[in-house]
Amino acid sequence: MSSVPSRMRAWAADRMAELLDARSKYLATAYGVSLAVHLAILGVLTVAGVLMGREVARTIEAGVVDTALPEFDRLDATELLETDLEATLEPVLAKSAPRFSPRIVEDIAEPDPELEIDPLSMAPSLLLPASTTLSTRIQLRGDGAEHVEGVEGAVDRLALEILRSLDKGRTLVVWVFDASASLQAERDRLAEHIGRVYENVLGRPEGASAREGGLLTMVVAFGSGRKAMLDEPTGDTPAIASAIRSVPLDESGEETTFQTVAEVARRWGGYSNDGDSYRTMAIVVTDEVGDDESALEGAIASSRKADMPVFVLGSSALFGRVEGYMDYTDPKTGRFYRRLPVRQGPESAALEQIKLPFWYDGPQYNELDSGFGPFGLSRLAGATGGIYFVTRMGDDRPTFDPGGMGEYRPDWIGAGQYRAAAARSPLRSAVLAAAQITQQNLPGQPSLVFPAAGTPEFKEAMERNQTIAARVMYTVDEALGPIQAAEGHRDREMSRRWQAHYDLIRARLLAVKIRCYEFDWACAQMKVNPLTFSNEKSNAWRLEPDGEIHYSPAARRAGEEARELLERVITDHRGTPWALLAQRELRDPFGFRWVETFVPPPAPRRDDGNAAARRKAEARRDGPDPSPPKL
Repeated sequence: MSSVPSRMRAWAADRMAELLDARSKYLATAYGVSLAVHLAILGVLTVAGVLMGREVARTIEAGVVDTALPEFDRLDATELLETDLEATLEPVLAKSAPRFSPRIVEDIAEPDPELEIDPLSMAPSLLLPASTTLSTRIQLRGDGAEHVEGVEGAVDRLALEILRSLDKGRTLVVWVFDASASLQAERDRLAEHIGRVYENVLGRPEGASAREGGLLTMVVAFGSGRKAMLDEPTGDTPAIASAIRSVPLDESGEETTFQTVAEVARRWGGYSNDGDSYRTMAIVVTDEVGDDESALEGAIASSRKADMPVFVLGSSALFGRVEGYMDYTDPKTGRFYRRLPVRQGPESAALEQIKLPFWYDGPQYNELDSGFGPFGLSRLAGATGGIYFVTRMGDDRPTFDPGGMGEYRPDWIGAGQYRAAAARSPLRSAVLAAAQITQQNLPGQPSLVFPAAGTPEFKEAMERNQTIAARVMYTVDEALGPIQAAEGHRDREMSRRWQAHYDLIRARLLAVKIRCYEFDWACAQMKVNPLTFSNEKSNAWRLEPDGEIHYSPAARRAGEEARELLERVITDHRGTPWALLAQRELRDPFGFRWVETFVPPPAPRRDDGNAAARRKAEARRDGPDPSPPKL
């Protein structure tokens, strides 16, 4: 009997061994399968990562479309009046439009530090406070632009920023002055008010460390080169004011703004005196962008390495434009120069607005304040934890409430990020392409006044102005191609700025195209059925705006679309440059009608016989006009 349990135990042991062996084989198989699956997933992710990297790294390639068109046949609307074929407004000439717009600033060659995204520069603008006064604004470090009332208004804000720095330790303030002639008056004003900055700091309880040598100042001037205006950083306020007044005038017209900031960071970042370490902050005072914007990223990297925030006192950038103009009186000669060119924009990394003239008399709005600083300087301030203070707006151009412009903040990000964001968005790519296509010297609006019909002068004027309209229409067609192709992506765009860009550009391109068609139609009608004057005093014909679009049903539908888009821009973006431009386009209907008019003949030139002699005498006395200074 005892052998039975033994046999049973042996049998049970064998079965248990078999089960364990089977289980180990099963587990080995399962682990192998799991390992293979995970390796496959890792391989797919690796390939996807490489492809994504290539996608992000794609560069923007574009070219300006040449619309000189020596072989371009002008549209002759006379023939259109003699055919039953319905015209179409679908663009057929836009295949050569570039996908992207090149940046205004030069491409940066060094590795882009912004691929490690700065949460401040990328923060949704809708979450940022919009007020611009110190009493109501919650100041965020690195938060773009803040409006102040001139140099005097900036003084108080800068005192607050210095106090904030002193809370963290001893502070060295480096004032960096643009030495160009156009800033002479502002430098003198700041020298007069610089004492207030330090009075505000030293007089506050928080400024105790400043009174004990914890606050030092250096003054640096820059133009084509750089010069330190003090031998060593000092706490002597009169010496600081004297150094500012002594900034030498730089007449080169060149401004090495970003190279200067980088050198300040390298030379005075982490400054120490008698064993005491100082935090450094730079304050740049300028009225232009700078001519070395290719050095922007290097200046940011140097400033970050030195933990040096950069504050800028500057002008408002032009909305969607590079070059502005400034009146200037030469302090040496007293000669007045009107509208000298200065580089004051744009506010974005690339041109994001089309350049098309408006029809009819009235403002052209070529120069609008954007409400923000120029891109390079704004990015420098934001990326280093500083602020761009808008200390001056255009005296004779429309400005906008900065409180309402906060959610339209440009993308102050690095070149690589900007290109990658555009490449990922068909809508943004289309906006940049349309903006680039229209950056040409188009002939503008054709004449709307013509001599009496049937005369040789009438025929010549008609031919010349129809050619102008055809040239403009060709460019508009090119720009409309990418814009219409991106229509399906409009509602996916979350940025208010890019929504406004797209809607306004689409509406304006449609409106200008319809005006060109209607203009040609009206001219062709006058050729086929010349009108006669009903008033014996009339001697000319004038085209006036008409609410009816005559060219075709397709043109009427496009006109209605353009009108609805313009009204939407006005409603959705009230108080912004986009709304103002939409109002201007919508001011006049898109159609035309002929109205007879009287054009007085030119007044005869009066010459008493001495005018030529006087002109020669003045030329001998004054000599040739000197070349205007470079600002």
